[in-house]
Amino acid sequence: MNYPLSKYRFYTNGNRIIAVSTYAGKTVRGVAICHPDDNFDLETGKRLAAARCNEKIAAKRLDRASKKAMQAGLDVETAKQRLAKMQDYYNDAFVAYNAAAQEHDALIASLKTKA
Repeated sequence: MNYPLSKYRFYTNGNRIIAVSTYAGKTVRGVAICHPDDNFDLETGKRLAAARCNEKIAAKRLDRASKKAMQAGLDVETAKQRLAKMQDYYNDAFVAYNAAAQEHDALIASLKTKA
């Protein structure tokens, strides 16, 4: 079990035990009900209710982690696309700079030959 029993609040109602905890600011409950043919044991009921509560929290956490991982993957793809655009922009600027520098150098050279 991920959390000790002391991390849960427990409520009893007859043969029903409810373990309560929170995840992401929301209340999560796990319920254990003693079968009428069984002997009621408070500690066993607490462990079972807490285990059910813990499983619900783990499922919620897994779902949230899955969504976050998927979003991170989309963010990476968006960043890759932006990087490709910026690399193209850089390459275009580099070519334009070299052309401008060559034109400038050619103009300077032509002025020197006239002098």
